Amino acid sequence: MALFSIICAILTVFFLNYAASQSQYRRLEYKYSFKGPYIVLKDNTVPFWDVGGHAIASDDQVRLAPSLKARKGYMWTKALTSFEWWDVEMSIRVSGNGRIGADGLAFWYATDRMQEGDAFGSRTSWNGLGLFFDSFDNDGKMNNPYVYVILNDGRKVFDHEADGVNQQLGGCLRDFRNKPFPIKVKIEYYHNVLTVLMTNGLTADETPELCLRAENVFLPRSAYYGLSAATGGLADDHDVLSFITTSLHDQSQERSVQISQMERQKLEAQFRDYNEKLKAQQEEYLKQHPEKAAQHQQQQMQQQGNTGTQFENPQDRAFRQIFDGQQFIHLAVQQLNKRIDEIIGRQERTLSAVSALSSGQGQGQVVAANAQYNQPPAAAGAGGSVIQRYEVDQILRTQTELQNALRDIRAFSADIQTKITNLQHVQSQQPASYQQAGQGPSLTEVRDAVNNVRQDTAAILARPQPVASCPQPNCINTLWFGAFIAVQTVIFVAVNLFKGSGESKNKKFY
Repeated sequence: MALFSIICAILTVFFLNYAASQSQYRRLEYKYSFKGPYIVLKDNTVPFWDVGGHAIASDDQVRLAPSLKARKGYMWTKALTSFEWWDVEMSIRVSGNGRIGADGLAFWYATDRMQEGDAFGSRTSWNGLGLFFDSFDNDGKMNNPYVYVILNDGRKVFDHEADGVNQQLGGCLRDFRNKPFPIKVKIEYYHNVLTVLMTNGLTADETPELCLRAENVFLPRSAYYGLSAATGGLADDHDVLSFITTSLHDQSQERSVQISQMERQKLEAQFRDYNEKLKAQQEEYLKQHPEKAAQHQQQQMQQQGNTGTQFENPQDRAFRQIFDGQQFIHLAVQQLNKRIDEIIGRQERTLSAVSALSSGQGQGQVVAANAQYNQPPAAAGAGGSVIQRYEVDQILRTQTELQNALRDIRAFSADIQTKITNLQHVQSQQPASYQQAGQGPSLTEVRDAVNNVRQDTAAILARPQPVASCPQPNCINTLWFGAFIAVQTVIFVAVNLFKGSGESKNKKFY
């Protein structure tokens, strides 16, 4: 029975906490926040914040105190808070060259906007909350860097020499200096419970760890947010990269809150004013930059146009791919034609050299013929050799290139055959889709284009080859004559094989 009671109590607490978490909602308060990369305006001010002292605001961060001795800086919100419960997430970076830094950085939630003082750049007396990131060990207890919270009702004075050890609500020992990544701090105040969580700055995506949790904490309902930092004999750079404030509300409270008609009219008027100012600035910019005006007008016309033509259906895409493949095959055939012409020219030059030697002409004519085609002259040997080694190598390289070109043509032909087969299958299943499309070529046009490519290839392959004239037996020996005949035989066999394979592919294709 006792066990059953304990289980019921645990379940009751669980469901109550779950209901409380579901009833809470969050709302971003932009007037109490800032974040890079556009923190400052053109006049170097931060919207809805006042920056003073030695603080320096830039596009991506606010440096409250630079790494110089005896510097103090601060920033405070311009407006009081209008919500009771809140959540602040800020990202800070404290870095310096020394092993020990000073003095530290502070987060404030106070009823008064304070000025410079000895409490980390602000006054030592305040009404509200102070969260301190203390870098220097003033009390000599070797417990710094230290993060702690002090609550003040305006009647206590912060004991800076003792690091406020007797005034602290609680804290944690965390080294937040010189970390590879910024320190992320989360401060939550909800239903009089104060929670402080922070990361170690060792990784970019790190889960915050609990530093402090205190209950029965009563803070002013309306106050200012503030940040400050200070340096002493030692100096660090104290940077704040982001400060995001979120108000926490109950669902029942949100349903009861309704915006008034006057507030609605005020917001609408602000929106109209901002919109008119934006249009005026845009028109002024276009007047100052006439070259941008035409481009801007063209962009507007494109946006107003019909965007339905920007996309293609699968059938059009398939036809486009087929015609792209055909165009590539046509280019490959043209390159093959050029290479065949080169082969024929080389054969003609070789035959002319052989004929010149067989007819008993001198070596000077051979040298002149070789110089005409930028080739090295043939050495006059005892046996009167005609075909040189470099000519045989050129013929072999040409045959290799011809085989590669034929292999590419076969691959593209197989690809086109596969695509057309798929299109025929789709057309047989859904014949109406092509009729409704009304765009792109038909299958008959594709077939005609492939026939044209096949005819061009057959015409190239049917080109007559020059017939070699047999030299006199007394000008060339038997070995070189047999080698020359073998090379010619290989070339003719390769051409015939190519022609036969092309016809068989075409038969399979149709």
